[in-house]
Amino acid sequence: MKKEIPTWAVVAIVAVLLGLIGAWFYSATSKSSSDTVVEKTFGDESNPFGNQAPPQPRAGAGASGP
Repeated sequence: MKKEIPTWAVVAIVAVLLGLIGAWFYSATSKSSSDTVVEKTFGDESNPFGNQAPPQPRAGAGASGP
């Protein structure tokens, strides 16, 4: 004789699965407190080299070099 699964068991399994999926989505999309945004203070677009001088080309290393 075939035994049927009670309706309350099916409802409980579906509820648990939905809860686990919801918890997984929540943990995947929630922002961690360790993910902080640090302000960029090491240069900007007008001065891409920061406080350093731009690199100088070496003598004889250009297109007309040896």
